[in-house]
Amino acid sequence: MLNKNECYEIEIFDMDENGRGIGRAEGMVVFVRDCVIGDLVLAEITGVKKNLAFGRTVDIIRPSEYRIEPDCPIFGDCGGCSLACLSYEGQLDFKERKVRDCLERIGKVDNPEIEDILYMEEPVYYRNNGQFAVGGTTEEPAVGFFRSGTHEVIDSYDCLLQSEPAVTVAQIIREYIVENGVSVYDEATGEGALRHVIIRSCEGTGEVMVVLVVNRGKLPELEDLGDWIAEGLAGIEVEQAIAEIANAAAEDDAAEVEADFDREGEYAAAGNFWKLRCLALNVNQGKTGGAVMGDKTIFLYGQERIMDDFEGINYLISPASFYQVNTKQAKRLYAVVKDYAELTGSETVFDLYCGVGTISLYLAKSAKRVIGIESVKAAVLDANRNAIKNGVVNAVFTCAKAEEALPKMVEKGTRAHAAVLDPPRKGCDRKLLEAVAAAGVDRIVYVSCNPSTMARDVKLLKELGYSFIKAQPVDMFPHTVEVECVVQLKKCIDF
Repeated sequence: MLNKNECYEIEIFDMDENGRGIGRAEGMVVFVRDCVIGDLVLAEITGVKKNLAFGRTVDIIRPSEYRIEPDCPIFGDCGGCSLACLSYEGQLDFKERKVRDCLERIGKVDNPEIEDILYMEEPVYYRNNGQFAVGGTTEEPAVGFFRSGTHEVIDSYDCLLQSEPAVTVAQIIREYIVENGVSVYDEATGEGALRHVIIRSCEGTGEVMVVLVVNRGKLPELEDLGDWIAEGLAGIEVEQAIAEIANAAAEDDAAEVEADFDREGEYAAAGNFWKLRCLALNVNQGKTGGAVMGDKTIFLYGQERIMDDFEGINYLISPASFYQVNTKQAKRLYAVVKDYAELTGSETVFDLYCGVGTISLYLAKSAKRVIGIESVKAAVLDANRNAIKNGVVNAVFTCAKAEEALPKMVEKGTRAHAAVLDPPRKGCDRKLLEAVAAAGVDRIVYVSCNPSTMARDVKLLKELGYSFIKAQPVDMFPHTVEVECVVQLKKCIDF
């Protein structure tokens, strides 16, 4: 039995979903902070339970072959990228093993076929959705991320995960707070105005949205702030070739270009630079925890949505829309989804948890019909807008819980050859999986950012008559413990 506050030598053989090292001491599993796979550490035990213990690293006796010196100056304080001290090779190895372990241990899949993880050539500055917490004081504001395990805001001047527009806007907000005496939110007292800043950026068009999340009250000089942000973004080049969009727009007639706010014309004239298209104020009066954004949004500058060009598909994005945070890897992810769906152009596809229709519209050009089902009304409205925007007539969207709507569709004679499931981290509702199996689809493509719940659902789908075929991990979130994965399952012939 381990003793609290005593130190033990522990070799780290794995890591958990929170970035803690996993090792053993005196036959007991120990979760250890501040270490990586392969480290031999001296760990102080901070807590002991019946079958496991917790500890913190006091000294690294023998560093892992994968251990590196993090490039981030606030690594260890900020809780944003727990794998930054692990080489990228080590991160990929960890994520592949994580997927395999979950499928074998939880999904009960023997020797699963797992394709080599799709990695990033340059795994930095990839996030198109930056969410910065605001703390500190009016005189010395902190705009950054929470210290690991706390709600203390660590100021971050150059995050290796965020886009250049996001870092630029964050700096402008720091200066705006000081110059205008803006009060910052204090979670302990519930007082103060500004609590978060959200910056969404679209690589395919150069459009940027900034959302200021406030506790209550008004913020001063917002019109000037909009101009300030616009000027700051105007000097930053967009990596993507917006000229291609302008060339494509030239093929459209003048009426269509004018109806789209003349955006392409502006790009062609102004060059490949980021542009502020939306500045909004969101009110969130929840005192602690919970969602970053509240229900009320006030638009102050520009349009209510920004637009991205994604492989020739235009997606309209509102402040609360779900959109994959890594555009480059999302393109590879969706290509895998399409490949695993094995579409020939004659199939009907169910897209469950369809959100704003990103996967639905991507698959529509390769399928006869796509039926998207989503329980969030605002997302369905955006999905329909996106379909109209792209002239897609073979994708339809229904606002309902998929586990309730799907059986009714099947009863009325709707049949599909394939189903795409892209649930939130908690995975699918059991009733939904049963409804999918009852619908008799030949193929299921399961997309998940949580290997544990994905494997749990794979196990249930096996019990419902589907065979696991293969899995493709995709590194959507470099330097973090998260990993995206696509799984293909097929209906058993003799079931």
